[in-house]
Amino acid sequence: MSKGRKSNLLNSLASKGEEAYRLLTAGRRVLPGYLIIGAAKCGTTSLYNYLVQHPAVFPCFKKEVHYFDYYHRKGEKWYRSHFPLAAEVKKREAAAGQTCVTGESSPYYLAHPLSPQRVKALLPEVRMICMLRNPVDRAISSYYNQVRLGIEPLKDFETAIEREEERIRGHEERLRSDPSYSSFAHKYFSYVRRGCYAGQLENWYRHFPKEQILVIQSESFYADPAPYFRAVVKFIGLNAWEPPVYKVFNAGGEYEKMPEDLRRRLLDFYRPHNERLFQLTGQHFEGWDQ
Repeated sequence: MSKGRKSNLLNSLASKGEEAYRLLTAGRRVLPGYLIIGAAKCGTTSLYNYLVQHPAVFPCFKKEVHYFDYYHRKGEKWYRSHFPLAAEVKKREAAAGQTCVTGESSPYYLAHPLSPQRVKALLPEVRMICMLRNPVDRAISSYYNQVRLGIEPLKDFETAIEREEERIRGHEERLRSDPSYSSFAHKYFSYVRRGCYAGQLENWYRHFPKEQILVIQSESFYADPAPYFRAVVKFIGLNAWEPPVYKVFNAGGEYEKMPEDLRRRLLDFYRPHNERLFQLTGQHFEGWDQ
């Protein structure tokens, strides 16, 4: 066996051993105090990475656990295995003199129709952060991300959104009616639908008070992250702290500019959805009409 293959095998065995240990000790592990629920391609990775630098925040073993959408069938024990031991948390709390928390960021939670009720059943007091970007920009960023990952076979954004309805038709209804069902198409090919934020937030507000979900405009966060990060830290209940540098994580990279006529059509489509969102949240997001 070559050294490379041997090293890969040892790493795989070590990983499986760690996973088995975490499952065995799941009952002694804490649950999240915060969730970043969405939306995808809206800055959630940057926010999560800023948070886990906070001295009172324990990182999750995997940033995107997707328990409340894709992997709910795995059960609470599996979910708990992704978080730190309660003894470790208490030890740090004693040393730091403040409450410590852990959390995760799975941006598909916002759009999955069953996520809110699942979160409510397990984490009724959890604090949630929702980041929202101009839905036109979110859609094209999501499309090119799927192309880069090799998920999207259609090589033209306009074709992808023209075919979106046929590709995802019936999937949301089945997700609602069949808790064991997972939809690849609904998660990855809902470029336009995922930007209709108001309906998704309304689903969450049926299960949680608005005060439990902090909604942030992504463009404002990108332009000046410091005040928004301070607001998140306060919202979660942590002592004030800021990262030394607000580095951008998971930037989408360069891609073709959207044709102006297509952008105008999408802006027109989203206008009533955005107005509904502004009324729902009591916030007006500048620049979403451009």
